[in-house]
Amino acid sequence: MKFIHKSVFFMVLITILAVQLYRWYGDGRVRLIPPSMYTFYATSDSSNDGSSTADVLIEGSTAILSCELKESDYPWPYCGVSIHLNDQEENGLDLSSYHTVRLDVDLVNVEDNSHPKMRFYMRNFNSAYSLVEDEYTHKYNGIEYAPGQGKGLLEIPLHSLQVMTWWLVDNNIPIEHSAPEFSNVNKIEFATGSAVGLGHYRMEIREVSLVGKYIPGDTLFMSLLLMWVMGGSFLLLGEIRRNQLLINQSAARQEHLRNINRNLRAQNFQYAELAHRDALTGAMNRHAIRDWLKVQSEKCGDGLNSVAILYLDIDYFKHVNDQYGHTIGDDILREFVMVVFSVIDQEHRLVRWGGEEFIVFCSAMELEAAAKLAEQIRRCVENHIWVHGDPLTCSIGVALLTNERSTEAIARADEALYMAKHLGRNRVQLAGEQEKMMIK
Repeated sequence: MKFIHKSVFFMVLITILAVQLYRWYGDGRVRLIPPSMYTFYATSDSSNDGSSTADVLIEGSTAILSCELKESDYPWPYCGVSIHLNDQEENGLDLSSYHTVRLDVDLVNVEDNSHPKMRFYMRNFNSAYSLVEDEYTHKYNGIEYAPGQGKGLLEIPLHSLQVMTWWLVDNNIPIEHSAPEFSNVNKIEFATGSAVGLGHYRMEIREVSLVGKYIPGDTLFMSLLLMWVMGGSFLLLGEIRRNQLLINQSAARQEHLRNINRNLRAQNFQYAELAHRDALTGAMNRHAIRDWLKVQSEKCGDGLNSVAILYLDIDYFKHVNDQYGHTIGDDILREFVMVVFSVIDQEHRLVRWGGEEFIVFCSAMELEAAAKLAEQIRRCVENHIWVHGDPLTCSIGVALLTNERSTEAIARADEALYMAKHLGRNRVQLAGEQEKMMIK
């Protein structure tokens, strides 16, 4: 066996072994947050001039909170437990390499034995917006969930935690710092849910732990790639020194490939104009839908199909652009497409028709189903939390392509959209005889 063959075999063996070990043991890094290592404090609305009381008791590895939510001038009574990870607020733990938090926590209303929702926060200190003397400036990365009772460990992916909107607003946090952060977590907190009633509650915290990888996957695979690059380079240099003739042949071949690449780049420049995707939003463009629409129109003319046309327009989008700028406007357009994609089926076609106008083409769909789909889209857009923080709505005109040209059906959908905007926006309007069948 040649040296080059042995070397390649050895690198393949190392690669397979490293990947298998990573699959078996790479995700086994666990960090516990026990009472023996960190300080558990009881919290309540008494710090906000409320009347609720709370007390925490440590029994072995379990922290038990007993509290009573009382009515007071403070409108949001709560109680909970705050786990301080360091006595110095500005020096927390870097938990960014972990991907999951595991919680074994029970919350029960002692009076009626119900199990209400509770809140979980990972507080992060960042000197860009946090102050040591003002705890409220420490970022709230959190989630509200129902722990139940006796259900054991609950695994929550860290990417499912969100920064609380009220915290972003109260602290005037800029967009670049509005995402969840776990690089300097100084507290882990539990609190009663936002809608729990007054009364006595008992919270038992049996385990708080974080799960991560011993080595990030990208680091491992980058190391393997580096090994292959260096090993390949060494073997290649050896082959070059032994085969000068191959160098000349390779040079000639490279020149030939460069000529081919130059020709391909020239052709690609022409084909780029015919790209089927809108560069900003990722939706299809008009060119991409043209041939498909022609085929569907012919089928509709033969009575073999019907195509629903949903003409969408973002309400008051110009005001958003004027207020927040075109960069935020572009982000909203991309986000709008993502919201619509989350509602429509894979076989439906979403086309950016121009500006803030989009059309969804749905083959083999009748008018009633199209109206329901349009209403789903309208509600999702209305209920979505947008990047600029303000509500956003859309108006939708719906028409059905039957025995007519596609341009005529699109024009009818456009007229229905105009009527929806004329009648107040944020609504679905059917074209033609179905104008009175509006969904609101």
